Amino acid sequence: MKITPLLLSVLLTALPLQSFAEPETESATWPLIRDSLFPGSPDIVESEEIVSLTAPKRAIDAALVPLEVRVNVRQGDTNPIERIHLIVDNNPSPIVGSFDMSPNNGIANIATRVRVNAYSPVRVIAQTADGKLHMHSKFVKASGGCSAPAGADDMLARQRMGRMKLKDLAGENSRMMQLLISHPNYSGLQIDQLTRHWIPSDYVSDVNITLEGEPVMRFNGGISISENPTFTFHLDKGKTGKLKADVKDSTGREFSSEWDI
Repeated sequence: MKITPLLLSVLLTALPLQSFAEPETESATWPLIRDSLFPGSPDIVESEEIVSLTAPKRAIDAALVPLEVRVNVRQGDTNPIERIHLIVDNNPSPIVGSFDMSPNNGIANIATRVRVNAYSPVRVIAQTADGKLHMHSKFVKASGGCSAPAGADDMLARQRMGRMKLKDLAGENSRMMQLLISHPNYSGLQIDQLTRHWIPSDYVSDVNITLEGEPVMRFNGGISISENPTFTFHLDKGKTGKLKADVKDSTGREFSSEWDI
């Protein structure tokens, strides 16, 4: 049978689109993000062997997308997790943030909520003590998360700014803790619904958690963390004492809270 241009067009139309689509975890921005985070193009192993990411396929709320990171090594092992990066490729600020982990974690599992501005690959990259990079990616369908209006009244949000709560959650081999921070976390892409003016960016940029002065977890990030940030982390079982959270935001404000655990 002779394949004419018309027949070829019909055949191409009949084939499933995914036959010609790039993998969902590919994006035009990823090479730039990778080179920015890791100059020199070191090898990044795409595998769930060391780290895995749980994320919704389609987010219910693009401004509150839950992400959960699980690792398959303990912090007392010979090659523990030193740093975890979260990335949303198609966000205006793709690097959500970096988490410095410590031996006090027991296990370096973390969870938080992020803004997703457009359909995008979402990535976790874990760096082990030997310097190797391990990545797992998911594709999340969500849009408008970075420009979504704040969920709370601005005046009330600013009155509560900096207040913190700590929840001690159940954990199998470690204590799972959740830190909640009251902060509007304005992205700079939102409009005040009353004045119709742009709201300047104002977000939590640094969180340093210590136990009796020893490091537990440190976060540094940008506008992609959701309003009223939450960070779930772990403590090695048997660890007790005074847990302290020191928080800074992008305007220079500083907040601190302590708990006896």
